[in-house]
Amino acid sequence: MGKKIKYISDAPLEVGDKIICVKMDDPYSPVKPGTPGTVKSVSNVQGSKIYYINWLGDSKLALIEGVDKWRKIVETDDSEESLNEHKIILVRTKKDILNKNF
Repeated sequence: MGKKIKYISDAPLEVGDKIICVKMDDPYSPVKPGTPGTVKSVSNVQGSKIYYINWLGDSKLALIEGVDKWRKIVETDDSEESLNEHKIILVRTKKDILNKNF
C-alpha cells in the first residue's frame, strides 16, 4: 500500500514536525496562509504553548497555541486509522487546506 498525507488541524507539535500556516493573529506577519514550516523548538510561557518555526522564506516567527491556526502534516500508511483524537483532514490542494473544502 502507498503513503497518504494527512493534515491535522491545530494538533500539538513536537520538534521536527512539518506544518502549514493557516492563520497568524498578526496583521504584519510575513508568514502568509499556506506557508510551510518546520518546528524548531517548543516552550511553555504562562500556560500557553509557543512553537518556534522555521518558515519557508527564512522567517522565524512563532505560533501560539489557541491564537494562531495551523495544520500538522503527517505521512501515514493507507492501513493506519486515525491519529490521536484530533480531526484528520484529507486534502488535495493548498486551496483546500486554507478554505477547508473537505
